[in-house]
Amino acid sequence: MKARDNNYFDKMIRHLRQHEEVMLYGNLLNITAEEADDVVDFLKEEYEREALNHPYEVPLYNPVASRWAAQTVYISAQLMLFRENKPEDLGLLLPAFPFERDAAAMLSADLCLRFLPVMITHLKLIDSDDPLIALLETRLEQWHYSGVAYALEVSKLDFTPVVSDPCLHALYCNRIIQHKKLALARHPAFETSIRAFLGIYGTQLWSEFTEAISPTLP
Repeated sequence: MKARDNNYFDKMIRHLRQHEEVMLYGNLLNITAEEADDVVDFLKEEYEREALNHPYEVPLYNPVASRWAAQTVYISAQLMLFRENKPEDLGLLLPAFPFERDAAAMLSADLCLRFLPVMITHLKLIDSDDPLIALLETRLEQWHYSGVAYALEVSKLDFTPVVSDPCLHALYCNRIIQHKKLALARHPAFETSIRAFLGIYGTQLWSEFTEAISPTLP
């Protein structure tokens, strides 16, 4: 299914997914139900494509979480370039997800939220005191599977939905290894599994981690 010519929300999300770049077409914050439906359908296809390489039983696609995440990224990108709103309006433009953040929601939202860390980094280069930064960092703390590459405070993160689902847990471990996040790797939620994933090749693949968990020989 191709993007409609006049659906700029859909065009932006497609371009982001396909090229990992933000493409904006003007200060267009309003999103119609029809435009959002197009994005949800596209992201469902993306979810099913990625799921082919996921381990274990993959949680069902959550269209509500996917739509919320796409709108969060789209509006955040608009606010990076077009800022006519007061700081106190940011919470209204970028509300928190009002439902449970289970494994299905986290994986569905990640299709778009995985791009938030780079967006926050760009915001810091523009204005390190921008209140939008703190709000998006809060969203990443709540959806931390999408923020593994970002410097989040591990003690603030809730891993309950991660450890309760084998698919998300394995994917989370892979992402920790990919980004070499030692604080996360040492967390009880992941340490044993990551040690097993690395196996006998742990020293070659990630020496800092294996050294950190290996007993000191006399």
